[in-house]
Amino acid sequence: MRFRSSSYLLKLMLMSILIGTLPVIVLGTFAYYNASRTVQEKVDESNKLLLQQMQMRAEQTLRTIDNSATQLLQSPIVTSAFNRDLSNHDFQMVHELYKGISQIQTYELGIKDVFLFSLNNDWIVSSNGVNEYSDPAFRPALEAFSLNAAGSFWSSGSSEAPNSFQSVYFVKKYPFNSLHPSGIICVVLSSDVMKELDAFLNSKFGSAFIVDQNANIIVHRDRNQLGSSTRDEAYLKSFADSKETLGQYAAKRDGEDVTVTYRKSAYNGWSYVSVISNDQVNEQNQIIGWITLLVCLVILLVTLAVAWFGTKKMYSPIQSLYSRLTGIPSLNDMEKPSGELQVIGERVDYLIRSQSLIMNELKGQQIQLKEFFMQKLFGGTIQPTDFVEKLSLYGLEKPWPSMCVVAIQIDTLKDTRYEEGNRDLLMFAISNIVGELVVSEQRLVPIVKSDCQVTLIGSSKTGEPFKEQIFNLSDEIQKAIHQYLDIKVSIGISRRFESFAETQQALHEAMTSLKVRVGLGQESILFIEDVQPQKSSPSRFPIAGEQALLDAIRAGNAEQAETALRQLIGELFQPHAQHRDYQLSLLRLLIDLLKFGQELSIPMDRIPEDEASLIQSLFKLRNLREMEQWFLSIFVLPYIQELDTRRDSQFKLISEAVIDMITREFDSGLTLEECAARINYHPHYVSRVFRQETGINFGDYLSKHRIDMAKKWLKESDLKIVEIAERLQYNNSANFIRSFRKMVGMTPGQYREEA
Repeated sequence: MRFRSSSYLLKLMLMSILIGTLPVIVLGTFAYYNASRTVQEKVDESNKLLLQQMQMRAEQTLRTIDNSATQLLQSPIVTSAFNRDLSNHDFQMVHELYKGISQIQTYELGIKDVFLFSLNNDWIVSSNGVNEYSDPAFRPALEAFSLNAAGSFWSSGSSEAPNSFQSVYFVKKYPFNSLHPSGIICVVLSSDVMKELDAFLNSKFGSAFIVDQNANIIVHRDRNQLGSSTRDEAYLKSFADSKETLGQYAAKRDGEDVTVTYRKSAYNGWSYVSVISNDQVNEQNQIIGWITLLVCLVILLVTLAVAWFGTKKMYSPIQSLYSRLTGIPSLNDMEKPSGELQVIGERVDYLIRSQSLIMNELKGQQIQLKEFFMQKLFGGTIQPTDFVEKLSLYGLEKPWPSMCVVAIQIDTLKDTRYEEGNRDLLMFAISNIVGELVVSEQRLVPIVKSDCQVTLIGSSKTGEPFKEQIFNLSDEIQKAIHQYLDIKVSIGISRRFESFAETQQALHEAMTSLKVRVGLGQESILFIEDVQPQKSSPSRFPIAGEQALLDAIRAGNAEQAETALRQLIGELFQPHAQHRDYQLSLLRLLIDLLKFGQELSIPMDRIPEDEASLIQSLFKLRNLREMEQWFLSIFVLPYIQELDTRRDSQFKLISEAVIDMITREFDSGLTLEECAARINYHPHYVSRVFRQETGINFGDYLSKHRIDMAKKWLKESDLKIVEIAERLQYNNSANFIRSFRKMVGMTPGQYREEA
């Protein structure tokens, strides 16, 4: 399976970047928005304070002028002058009036001129003179002021001087609350006062101006705006029509966003207005925005770097696990996995299912394994010390102090509902009954040996209590078999023993005791010590030695086989053995070798004599050396020669078949297991044979052949290195280049250039 793109790495990196960048973006946006709003709020707040300071400064000056004019108007000289007909000849009175006017016409207050107008006697006195010397052109304005219903007010009007400010006047009648006043005073403010106010109203974000009670602009930085009505401007109409004394709102001025702040004076009805351009404020916000963006970019770059190295480190174990699991088949190969985790999940699920199947098979095999060990124990082919180590398989920690072997044999199937063909099935049923009646802590696995069911039973009791316990257990088994299977059985019991080394002897005793039941009838329970009080010591055939001989023949090792044969014959002829035992042991060895040859399908023409002649020849041998040479020449060496011939031919066929498959299918996902399955051999056997014949293992031979094909294609074709790697079943071109350089000593590109 080819290595797919690291989709999980991409997802992990995108997730890390998203987690790292999203808070930065949100934080940056929030910081910029909050800073912009704060700046706007600070500008608006400072604008309000500016208007408040402007109003306080302006009204402080206006109130001072008001107080000064009131004091002059209420002075005795002015009140007495209003009741007289005054002319230029009234020098003393005029001088006193000039003196009063000069006292309030100070530089600090910025008063340009002061007019005293007598309504009863129709005269005008100013700092310039009386009547016609005063300012004849200003008489209509004074007459108009006198008609105003208010007792005291501020007014404005256009001045004839070019580029001058809108003229501002303070008018007050005498008496103040009289319906028919006798005179008025009119104070004309100097243009310097207005210029100072104009400079005070200027701001770097916009401009401010003053509007009189008639909504006309009287102070403005733009001279063209003086005298214009705020009601003519859409963005100023809201404040002009508003009844609120102070406020702030957003508006549009010639398509530009502006913020209008205003304060209406309760003193004289004037309005102090500030218009701030939001774009100019936003210029400051843009600086904050760029700084915020720069900080966010730095954090973003750090986040990207951390995300890259972090995700690579986090992905490393997943990549390693993915690479290891891609060679394992999935449960559904038809459906293409969507990512590494799905591949890993499917492969792990496959491994779990496989493990579950293996565990189930092992559980089933465990019973067979226990039975196999019991067969070897009863047959004497397993060392007692080795069997003690396997007691944990049976749930035991150590041997019992008292043990015996119980053999159960069916008396007869005549006059029962069973036939002889059912004997094996009945023996299996008897084993199950014994397994149910005897608890696992007191027995090993019941097995069937020949036509008997045998069980090794253990107990902590000794002597007569042990014998009584075994008898009661045997009686219970016998009755249960009769109850459930409706057949009669006899039971033979061996002598008590303490070591597993005596198991084979105990089996012989139990089965020997069953032979005595012929004279006792059916359903007998026989202890060997009752029917044969004296313990016999039959000669034992060295099964382990014979097995070593057969294994050496099967392996084709003549030297090892000769050594094993010598040791086996030496074990047969022990000093205490009788002549009859020698003959039986030699006869058994002869028969076992004949059976071994038959199992291996060795032709009988390899043996020069028939069975009868072989027996006669065997019994004529006089000493151990002759016997050893006879068995060696008749059986051991011919068997080894025949197996070597077969093995050479077979090995050659196997290796040639595997090489042929590699030659034809080197560009596919060919494996050793697949080759072994095609020729019906186990992969381990095929691997061993292939290495023995070729001197190299399967994987290295396949890689070498693929590199040879790659060299051929590099010379004779225009295939790209990526295409060659893909055809040769490499996961990626980097692996192919690394393997090629390791075998050839140069990269594919260098090889193509030199070719």
